[in-house]
Amino acid sequence: MKLHLLLTITLLLLFPLPANSNQSIDAQQYRANLLLNLGNRQLTNGQFKSALASLQESLKLYQITGDRTGEATALFRIADAYFTLGRYRTAINFYKQSLQLTQDFANQSMTVQIFEHLSNTYTNLGDEKLAKKYQEQATALKKDIGNPDREAAFLGNVGLDHDAVTEYKQAIAFYSQQFTTAKENNNYQLQIDSLQNLAATYRKLGQYSQAIAIYQQQLKLAQELNNNTIVSLTFKQIAETYQTQGDFKAAIAFYQQQLQLTDKTQKSEVIRQLGRAYTFAKEYEQAIALYQEQLNSAKANKDNYTQGTALNNLAFVYLNSNKFDEAKTILEASIKTWTSLRLDLGNTIDYATEQNNTYRLLQQILITQNQPEAALKIAEQGSIMTFLQLMGMRLDSEPKDNNLKVAHKSIIIPTIIDIQKIAKSKKATLVKYSIIPDDGLYIWVIQPTGKITFRKVKPTPENTFTSTQNISEIVASIPKYLGINSQENQAKQLVNPLLQLHQLLIKPIIDLLPENPQTPVIFITQDELHFVPFSALIDISGKYLIEKHPISTVPAIQILQLAKEQRSRTGGSKVVVVGNPTMPKISHAINQAPQPLPQLINSEQEALAVADLFKTKAFIGSQASKAAILPLLPKAKIIHLATYGVLDDIKRQGIPGGIALAGENTGLLTASEILNLYNQPKGKRLHARLAFISAGEPGHGSIGNGVLGLSLALMTSGVPSVIVSQWAAPDTPTSVLTTEFYRQLKQNPNKAQALQQAMLATMKQYPNPKDWAGFNLIGELH
Repeated sequence: MKLHLLLTITLLLLFPLPANSNQSIDAQQYRANLLLNLGNRQLTNGQFKSALASLQESLKLYQITGDRTGEATALFRIADAYFTLGRYRTAINFYKQSLQLTQDFANQSMTVQIFEHLSNTYTNLGDEKLAKKYQEQATALKKDIGNPDREAAFLGNVGLDHDAVTEYKQAIAFYSQQFTTAKENNNYQLQIDSLQNLAATYRKLGQYSQAIAIYQQQLKLAQELNNNTIVSLTFKQIAETYQTQGDFKAAIAFYQQQLQLTDKTQKSEVIRQLGRAYTFAKEYEQAIALYQEQLNSAKANKDNYTQGTALNNLAFVYLNSNKFDEAKTILEASIKTWTSLRLDLGNTIDYATEQNNTYRLLQQILITQNQPEAALKIAEQGSIMTFLQLMGMRLDSEPKDNNLKVAHKSIIIPTIIDIQKIAKSKKATLVKYSIIPDDGLYIWVIQPTGKITFRKVKPTPENTFTSTQNISEIVASIPKYLGINSQENQAKQLVNPLLQLHQLLIKPIIDLLPENPQTPVIFITQDELHFVPFSALIDISGKYLIEKHPISTVPAIQILQLAKEQRSRTGGSKVVVVGNPTMPKISHAINQAPQPLPQLINSEQEALAVADLFKTKAFIGSQASKAAILPLLPKAKIIHLATYGVLDDIKRQGIPGGIALAGENTGLLTASEILNLYNQPKGKRLHARLAFISAGEPGHGSIGNGVLGLSLALMTSGVPSVIVSQWAAPDTPTSVLTTEFYRQLKQNPNKAQALQQAMLATMKQYPNPKDWAGFNLIGELH
């Protein structure tokens, strides 16, 4: 039995308060929490001696302050450290000390965990009798906690823990126990939850017949309850399972049943899936008839979005039936639909996903026809259209009667010659990615000479080291693996996602990357690849990509041309530095009460260090108000914002992204407001050569579309280079990296090389990529 505890501890700051006899109890408590947090990170990173020292010091402080919960937790983690070191007798001693405390203040949940860890430890000692005794005590106590529903939920959570670390047999055992307990107590929701988890786990194991049998059980229960929502969901899950098996006729039957129960809001997606099943079954006429009916209905209702979706669906069928010319004609009509939606100021539909689908299908057709350069042009056109849609802009060549902002003249639909010229002017290697769900990963490498090479990669168990073949899932696992905003145990992750991504994104083109370590590599990313910390991608020898190349990214090759032209207009004389403003209140969802953003104490220290480096003033706390900072931005040559800089479209102004400044209700400088500076008179435009935003989105492991909205708004408004942090881990020591970056920049104006050197220097002191790899240079290198 493996160790399963996932301790949830509030992330605190790395810089501890001075320990002395005059400390207040609060200060000692604060330091104890810091040390406990530090010990957990060290334990996660395999620094066992350091972990023990930190945890033992935190234990002493908890004992001084009388914090029995903290004391029990520190004892528990010390025991875990000794267990990991194989010193089982010592571990048992500390587990029992922790157990005594939890029983004194009746922390039943933690007591269960200690019983299970004691059982695990005695198992490793070969004492099955005591192992069984403590496991029975854990089981008995679980039943005493609250009520049977809570017991069932507890069992389900343990199953999910096993599932998360691919211990599928153990997960199945706990889900089965959960189902039995829920059934005995007539808890129908938990029965359905356990059945769904059971079936999903069997699917992961490739045991499809067992999964379908479980889904059929779930379907019967949902029908008995007259719960059409669950019935519809189950039809979908059964259909998907049959489709995964390749039994398309069975899949079609269940999709048809799902379609009968589906309301208008979900109907389009079910039609898509049903038509795809027809296509995979080579029943092309049925698929075309289904999608043509969808198209005709959309035209009759003047529903442009559904028209574009139906056209994409039809193109998919023609592509798979090798009717490439017909597919191209349909996709050209689809592109016109998305353009009309963008130019319609009254449109509020988010069509980005379907627009991207159009360009992916076109790329797939061109690659199938062995036209990689034409596919590159289409991929770049799709990226430009995403930029225009995100920013609410139009090309200079498009109609002027819609009052949309006109994009900078450098934003055009580029030719292959244009793309090659950009690579030559940058003296850099450009790497353009495109994820094609039905065909793998497309990669174009454009050398500084202008030479273009195309490679295609299929994610397989051989190059991902696991059964996971979905790039989105690999990218999504990065924050958890690194321990961002959590104390997740990296040892639970069987495969490093940074290694998996290196295998997929870098290894296939490694022979095309520059041998000169001074030559930059610029990655042109798409969708979830925007969230990849390229600097931290690691090869099988343990070497990070940042150790080999200076790195930057852009969402489109043509944005490099925009950045180059903006650089020629930079000026300004001031260095504007903001750190840890008094945070505004933000409502993260419609109808949700606004809450203040968490403070960033480390960011305050960072801002003071940066300001000292430039011999200027840092705006801290209430001084860093929007009213104080906004007038300074047009005068700045460098803008350093040690605050949250990547937020969703909080004010619903259309462009995601914003900068948190002081002011309870007025402290958010949005991407839309920054973009408004684009059309201001010369004295009010931005001229800074760099904007550095050193914290990511609060409460999230990685960035969202806000990083694009914010960085592109800054670049469009006059800033050629933006550095944005991909995450906001409160304990990340950013001041080390940022001050080193500016020291390097004073010696060498190449921002990519300065950031590379700053990362390498920070890595020596803080080896966890969480502490240095989140920073992403977007735009101009110099």
